[in-house]
Formats: sequence, C-alpha cells, structure tokens
Amino acid sequence: MTHRQLLDQLFAAWRRGDALRSAAHFAPDATYREAGRDPLVGRAAIVEHFTKFFRDGPRWEFHADETIVEGDRAAIAYRFAIVSDEGPWRERSGCAFVVFADGTIAQWREYEG
Repeated sequence: MTHRQLLDQLFAAWRRGDALRSAAHFAPDATYREAGRDPLVGRAAIVEHFTKFFRDGPRWEFHADETIVEGDRAAIAYRFAIVSDEGPWRERSGCAFVVFADGTIAQWREYEG
C-alpha cells in the first residue's frame, strides 16, 4: 500500500467514526498532535482519543484539500468543521505534517491556518 492510500484509508475510517480502524494506521509508538494540544503518544492513547471524540464530540467533517507525499513524509492541507446543536457550522483550515515508518504513521502534527 502506498502512503497516499494509507492516508485515504485513514480519512475513510474517520468519516465512519471507526476509532479502532483509524488508530490502526498509526505505529504502536506513534505521536499524534492536534494544533494547540499536547501530543498523544502511542496507539493506545490515540484509540482512546478517537473513541471519545467520535462517541462524545460534536458532529464534524474533515476535508483533505491537498495532499503532497514525498518519500516517507506528507503534508495535508485540510478544512475541519464542527457544529453544535445550538449553532452553525464552524470551519477552520489547517495543515498536517506526517512521517511514515514501516507502513504506518509514525508522527502526525497539525497546525492551524
């Protein structure tokens, strides 16, 4: 599987709200860091985070607008939107930098635009 295919599968798992399948794309000792938050280290922490967000979080959408893959690294320009029961959709732009290792994601780091 190519790195681009791995990312496409990750995004599909996110859209389905499948925390286990999503986290399976990350290395056992991966680092996952959302913009402005402390890093999560290890697949178990990533599963816990995804499970809680998918189960208890707001309705959300993730749109990968552009993905550049070069060797074992990728950059993803994205839009992330959430909506609460009381309000309109709120969208923010960002970029994620990804490092791959052994067919998995070793590092994911987001920056807000």
